[in-house]
Amino acid sequence: MKAFAKIMVVDDERQICQNVEKILGSHNYEIVQALSAQEALEKMARESFSLLISDIVMPGMNGLELLKLVKKQWPLTKAIMMTAYASTDTAAKAIRLGALDYVPKPFTPDELRTTVKHALGGELIEASATEIERDAIDTQGTDVSVDRNIIDVDIPFDRDEVAKYTGANYAKTLGPSDMPVVEVPGLETLENYCEVGKMVCDIHKKLGFICKDGAKTGECPQKNAAKRKASGKEKVFHAQKLIGIDQPFSYDDVISITGPDYVLNLNRDGMAFVPYEDLKKSMTVKVEAADQPAVVYPEFREAPAYKNILVIDDEVAVNNNIRRILLKKGYHVDQAVTKNEALEKIEQRAYKLILLDLRIPGVKDLELLRTIREKRPESKVIIITGYASIETAKESARIGAIDYLPKPFTPEEIRTATEKAFRLAA
Repeated sequence: MKAFAKIMVVDDERQICQNVEKILGSHNYEIVQALSAQEALEKMARESFSLLISDIVMPGMNGLELLKLVKKQWPLTKAIMMTAYASTDTAAKAIRLGALDYVPKPFTPDELRTTVKHALGGELIEASATEIERDAIDTQGTDVSVDRNIIDVDIPFDRDEVAKYTGANYAKTLGPSDMPVVEVPGLETLENYCEVGKMVCDIHKKLGFICKDGAKTGECPQKNAAKRKASGKEKVFHAQKLIGIDQPFSYDDVISITGPDYVLNLNRDGMAFVPYEDLKKSMTVKVEAADQPAVVYPEFREAPAYKNILVIDDEVAVNNNIRRILLKKGYHVDQAVTKNEALEKIEQRAYKLILLDLRIPGVKDLELLRTIREKRPESKVIIITGYASIETAKESARIGAIDYLPKPFTPEEIRTATEKAFRLAA
């Protein structure tokens, strides 16, 4: 039976290539393997492929560089990227460079088959990005290269060093994402292990491996003693009545000074922590309840129109910080803290750049990003979020966001992203 699609699989770990071939070969795909980006390019120059499946972390040319070259030379060849070092940064870049999907390792055979089926079936749409935008993506700015002789990127082991202790055959099987496996014997194999307490017990050993009390009651006397000791400590500290171990205050004393709301978030050390979500809800209520005209910032009115930026974030502190950072570079920055305010400003003005938070009250998923792309396709959009994920990074890039910045970010990161966006908008 003739194969209906020829697929190039690229990974510097031979075992990965072989596994992918086994998974897809049984479904009538023709698989060609390459152990490097350069080998893949040489084979693709000789014959055509329907799909490229490539690892990202490879010695020499990395997967993002390969993807950029493939989409330039063979734009009709579809692409899927896979990696054991998944990040929102490489996910967004891969999608903007033309990949249809980004699959973190390890993946199941069904996950890979489904992704390939959707890619070849036209169910996954390639992100709409200009050649200028793709050329501006930095494929070297992320740590996507690794020495082939290193087999553990977290605690770098040299392959030759491992071979001294495990043998060359074992060391050859390890790729850069592998970890040595050490078998630890169970506690029950130790000499002084007690079946009653299910633990190692020195007293059990001293008594000649006979626990009379335990045999009678079926319970470990050592564990019972520990429970009694712990319950005795409970009597000293009453969590519902006292706070502060060093200087025990009663809740009633604190309430008389601070009020009951403060006490709700106190722990036993006398520290108050208000959950982040509660802070956001409180601020949202205050903002929406304020029936006042939008704040005017006269110091920005004379800024050049070509440097107009809109920041959409329900956290006022984030908006103000971004404004202060970008003001120093001469940018004019407007802000919106609610969905309605954002939509109103987008209707009134064509901004060169929009910095958009993913979680705005009243906004479902990425609907606000879709609205911006529909109403102001010329505006460049950068996603800023405290809830970064691979899925939202991929989807944001597909819809048209040119960058994705997880919070917290540094002033330099926001300035650099802004400068890149304005170069693309020029």
